Amino acid sequence: MTATQPAPTVLPGVRVVEIAAGIAVAYATQLLGQLGAEVIRIEPPEGDAVRLAGPFPEGQPDGAPDLDSGGLHRYLNGGKRSVVLDLDAEDGAALASELIAGSELLVGDWREGGLLPFDDQDAMRERFPETTCVSISDFGMTGPRAGWRADSMIHEALSGITYVSGAPDREPIALGAEVADHFAGLMGWIASLLALAQASVGERPGFIDVSAHEVIGSSDDHSLSLYVGTGALRRRFYSRVLGGYPSDIMPCKDGHFSFVTPQSAFPGAVAELIGRPDLVNDPLLNDRRERAVRWREFDALLRPYLQAHTPAELLRRSDELHLAFAMVPSVADLLADRHLRERGYWLEGPEGEDVIGPPLQLPAAPLRAGRPAPALGSSSASELGAGAPEREG
Repeated sequence: MTATQPAPTVLPGVRVVEIAAGIAVAYATQLLGQLGAEVIRIEPPEGDAVRLAGPFPEGQPDGAPDLDSGGLHRYLNGGKRSVVLDLDAEDGAALASELIAGSELLVGDWREGGLLPFDDQDAMRERFPETTCVSISDFGMTGPRAGWRADSMIHEALSGITYVSGAPDREPIALGAEVADHFAGLMGWIASLLALAQASVGERPGFIDVSAHEVIGSSDDHSLSLYVGTGALRRRFYSRVLGGYPSDIMPCKDGHFSFVTPQSAFPGAVAELIGRPDLVNDPLLNDRRERAVRWREFDALLRPYLQAHTPAELLRRSDELHLAFAMVPSVADLLADRHLRERGYWLEGPEGEDVIGPPLQLPAAPLRAGRPAPALGSSSASELGAGAPEREG
C-alpha cells in the first residue's frame, strides 16, 4: 500500500482550517485529513512550532535548516495545504476569516487567534455560524491557568503520572515522548468527528474546548481511582504497575523486555523457562504476595537465565511457554517489525521512504496518509477562495 493510493473517504467535501499551534492541533487535523477532509493550515510567516522543531536532514548548502524537510512537519502535516497569514495584521485576519467562514471546522489554540476573537466563544459563534471551533490548549479556556503555557512533560507532572514513574528511591521520571500532546490531539479529533456528526442532524455545536491537562489527567487509570475509591496513595515502585509482581521491565542480554504476571500456569512455565522444575510448587512462583515482598529473590532467581538470552530469544521461548513477554524495541526494531509491515502500518512515501501509517483501520474507507507535507506558504488564500489576488501582495 502506498501513501498516495486512492481510497474512499469518510469526510469527502469537508473543509478544515487549522490555525497552526503545535503538535496537538496538528495531530488532530492530520487524522481528519487522513479521513479525507481538506485541511488548510494557516501558518505565521516564520513557520509554526511543528515546522521549526525538526529534526532536519543534514547537509543544507548554507547550513540553515530547510523548514520544509523537518521530520515532525513531514509526519504531522502530510496532505495539508499551507497558507502563510499574519493574524496580527488586519489583512491576514480578514483572509483567515473568509477561509474559516467556508469551512466546517476550525481547529487551533484559542490563544493563537491574533486579531480573530478566538478567545470569545460567543463572538466566534456569531461571526462563523456554520463553523464549529475546536480549541486544543494546555489548560483550556477558563480557570486560573487558562493563559499558561506548558509542554507534555509539565502535563505529565501535573496529572500525577510522573509522580508514580520511576524507582522509589530516585526522582520521578517522564515518559520520554509528547504523550499529552498526542492524547489531546486524539481527543480533539474525536470531538471534531462528534461535531460533524451532530451538524449532520442540524445541530451544529459552536465551540469545543479541549484541555491537554485534563485529557492526560483522565488517562491515569490507577492513581486517581485508587485514591478516590480507597484512600490509598500510590507511590513510585520501579517500573511496575499494580496487580502483582513481576509487572516490570527487566534487563537481559543486549537489551530489555517486559515481563507481566499472566494466568495460573505461570509457576510451571517460569520453572520450565529457567530449567528449575523443582521450584514448580515454590511459594515464590505461586504466591503473588510472596513475589511482591521477596521480589529481590525472584529477580536473582531469573537473572542468570535472562542475562544469557537476547530479547528475541526470550520472546520465542515465551511464546512456546505462553508467558506474557514483550520486547522493548528500538526505532530500528519497529521499522523491521514484520507484524507492522504486513498490516500496512508502514506506508511507502512519495520518495520511497517509510511513512507512519494511520492509527486505525476502516476497511470500507481506510485512513490514508495523503500527499507530502506542504512547503511553507505553497498555497495562497485566493486560490482557496478567500479574497482577491491583489490583496495578497
